[in-house]
This record gives sequence, C-alpha cells and structure tokens, in this order.
Amino acid sequence: MEKNTEADFLELIQDEEFVAGVRESDRPIEFLEEMIKKYPGNKTSIYCAFEFVRINLSDKREMNSSDYNVILDNVLKQSKLNKDNSPKKFHLSWLRKAAVILVFIAIGSYGFFEFTKNSYEKFAEKGVRENDQAIIMLSDGSKQVLDNSDSFIEYSPNQEEVIIHNENEEKKIKNECNHKNSSLNQVLVPYGQRRTIRLSDGTIVQLNSGSQLVFPATFTGRKREVYLKGEGFFEVHKDEKAPFIVKTNYVDIKVLGTTFAVSAYSDENYMSTVLVKGKVNVVQKNNIVANEEFELIPGQGCFYSADKQQSVVKNVDVNDYISWTEGLFQFKDMALLDVVRRVRKYYNTSIQIEGEQLAKTLVSGKLVLSDDINEVMQYLSKTMEGRYSKTENDIYILKQ
Repeated sequence: MEKNTEADFLELIQDEEFVAGVRESDRPIEFLEEMIKKYPGNKTSIYCAFEFVRINLSDKREMNSSDYNVILDNVLKQSKLNKDNSPKKFHLSWLRKAAVILVFIAIGSYGFFEFTKNSYEKFAEKGVRENDQAIIMLSDGSKQVLDNSDSFIEYSPNQEEVIIHNENEEKKIKNECNHKNSSLNQVLVPYGQRRTIRLSDGTIVQLNSGSQLVFPATFTGRKREVYLKGEGFFEVHKDEKAPFIVKTNYVDIKVLGTTFAVSAYSDENYMSTVLVKGKVNVVQKNNIVANEEFELIPGQGCFYSADKQQSVVKNVDVNDYISWTEGLFQFKDMALLDVVRRVRKYYNTSIQIEGEQLAKTLVSGKLVLSDDINEVMQYLSKTMEGRYSKTENDIYILKQ
C-alpha cells in the first residue's frame, strides 16, 4: 500500500501486503498500531479489516454478534458519510461493496478467504491416505511409504536428508528445502497404526491412529510451527528464541520446551491438550476480538468444545491421555460407551453396544492396542463379563 492511499475497508481485506502483514507478523497488535499511525483518519476501517482478516487466517467459522455489529456499524456509518459527501454514482458503488462485505460476514466469509488459509492447512489438504499405509509426503508431492509400524523418521544433522528407520534397515531421501521460504513435509498415519518422527529441531512427535502432521523441512525465523489433525504426543526441544506452536482448527498451543499431548481429530467437535511437564499456553481461536488464553501446569488438561465454543481447564490423570504412546488404552471407572468410542476411533470401525444399561457400565483396565481388532474385542468383552459378535457388514456388537 502507498502511504497516500486511503485505507478503505474492502481494499484492505483484498490487499496482499496487508493480509501478509496480519498473517506473518509476530506482533500483530504492533502491526495494527503502525497501520493506524500511518492512516489516522481511517482508524475504524483499519481495525475492522484487521479483525476480519485475522478471524479467517485462524480458520474460524463463526463471528459472534457483538463483533458482527461493530463491523456492520462501520459499514453503515461509512455508507452514510459517502452519501452525504459524494456523488450518487460513487455512493451506489460503495453500497455494492458494503453489501458484498456483509454477505461474506454473514456466511462466515469462508469461501472468499480461501486464499488466506494457512499454508500448512493448504498443504494438509493435499495429503491422502493410501491403502492403509503410513506415508511421508514431501513438498514436491513425492511420497515414501513407512512400511513398519515401528518406523522412525528423523533428519540428518545437516538437514539435507530425511532418514526413515525400519527395523534393520534405513532409507535416505533428499530433503528439498528452501531456507528463505521453508518447504513443507507431512506424515499421514492410517487407522490402527502409530508413527514417531524427530523434527529438524530435535523435537520428537508420536502420532496416533488416523493422524496427520504438517511441518517445515527445517525451521526458520522466530517461531517453530506445525499443524496437527488427529492426536500427537510432543516432546519439544527447548529454544527460548523460537517458541514452538502446534496449530489446530480450534486452538493453538504455544510452548518453549515441554511434554504434552494434543487430540484434535477433524471429525470431532471437541479437542484436548494435556500437559505432562513444563508449561504451555492454549489459545482459543473462536472469537475475532478477544481470544481466551489458558496457561496449564503439569497434570492439567484444557478441553475445548466446538459446540459451546468454550474451554474448560481441569486436573487429570495424564496416563489416561498418553498411554496410547505405549500401545495401551488405560481407563479407570470409565463408561463402556466412552471406552468403545476410543476403540472405534483407533480402528476406524463400527462397534455397537446392546442395551443402554450396558453402555453406562463403568469399567477399569488396560487395553492392548493389538494389530488384530478381534483380540481387542475379546479382551474388552471379558473385562465387562460379556461377549461380542460380528455381523456380515463387519459391525461388532458387545452384549451382556
């Protein structure tokens, strides 16, 4: 933007330089203040454009009524001002712009701002699981199958190679990387499997069944960002100069160096962050103006509900949330319905419970995540002192 150009609301939200400034700034509030200082006569338009862009960059789907009214008032006031001081032709033109703006606000502005979607999310959309195989996908679109369930992925010391360890062998592939604009890689894990990866900064991530992690080939700049769909256990390498940020659809988790678990499956309307050690800040992303932030201490979990658009922090037994990293599901006095929900998610299969009373039965134990779901169903039926059957349509039914 040229300094002598008026900071018009519609022009701002379509201005690549402005959008990039909101997206890439480590200090967004300072960026906003700098813009207002440049164009003091357009303070309201700049503020509304800034907040409007920010909600879309964070992939939020809804705008609350108070924020909507702020932008609506701004549009109407500007419309009245132009009506009083401008030719009729210009006024009608501005009204058409205003109508477009309000339509996009009303529909969540999702389609209009597809181009502002985080590059990590765009790259994630290219990832497709194939034939129940775990894969690593590089920025050029090439894919490598991670054959073994114990596959371990890491980067060479000079970060020029991706090394895939499979039992007694290892495979090396070239790590295509542009240091100025770091290329992205991603790992996709099928249902019923897990994988482990050591990122280029030394951070270790264990990915659970049905998970997807997008990350740069090498970290550059003043922050280290990854994008998660599914469930992951993070052991973050400490770097005070570059905070580590796990981005999900609903919250961002910001840390320096710590150990924590995140569950953020795209087909569920809730997500959780559980802290094992260290300290994390969980930033909720469902508002335009004021995003709530929660600081966790070890032994606490932050649980976000997309339906209520609220987070709750509570003390938890962390083993209930991280036992899957050891190939187990641990549960104590948990309703059978909730246990079955976790098993169903892990194996991506249909499991039903016969009878409401049985579904509410409290059970305790440790469930070994075998490669054979029939072994899991046998153990689960013994735990509840019942039995199970399997239909022709591969639906498992637990019975008393």
